[in-house]
Amino acid sequence: MPNLAEFQQRLETIIGRPADQRPFVCDGSPLDCRVFIVGLNPASASERDFWEFWDCEAGFNKRAWFESYLTERAKRPLKPGKTRRNPISNTRRVLEWVISSAGDTRILETNIYASATEDAKGLAGSMRCSRAFDFLVDALKPRLVVAHGNHAVDHMRTKYPGLQTIAVKHFSRGWSQQAAWDLGLSITREARTF
Repeated sequence: MPNLAEFQQRLETIIGRPADQRPFVCDGSPLDCRVFIVGLNPASASERDFWEFWDCEAGFNKRAWFESYLTERAKRPLKPGKTRRNPISNTRRVLEWVISSAGDTRILETNIYASATEDAKGLAGSMRCSRAFDFLVDALKPRLVVAHGNHAVDHMRTKYPGLQTIAVKHFSRGWSQQAAWDLGLSITREARTF
């Protein structure tokens, strides 16, 4: 992929503009990301258009997106029986630990499906479209994929058996900060080989 303008144009044809889908999150240009962290689909829907955080010269503005994520999450009504909500989801917390530990390694957070639902059961048939993800794999040619959760792992093994993939349990539960840091360090070690 030669430049961000072409990348943007091709992605727009897939997700549209405005877009309620979230095909990826990264800090800056996705063209520099050779490592993907892949889940099934985003769990937190946004009131904001994906393209509000995009700049054709700089890429994706993760800082602005994260601030919006925090604001929207804080405003969201609690589920029945709940008295509080963590500022960030368990999955987001583990993602941030892993990425922080990976240091300068450029990582793209993405999902097989770009439509947000609270859980996998909420993914209606029309939402189970992997065109945005397939485009990202084709355009960015990741050298390493960390797939978290059975659905993402199975998808990678079936559709992309040639991609180097680290399979791990879903980031939503059972991760300590140390385990996430260790994964980030493993990513960095692998990234040094390419």
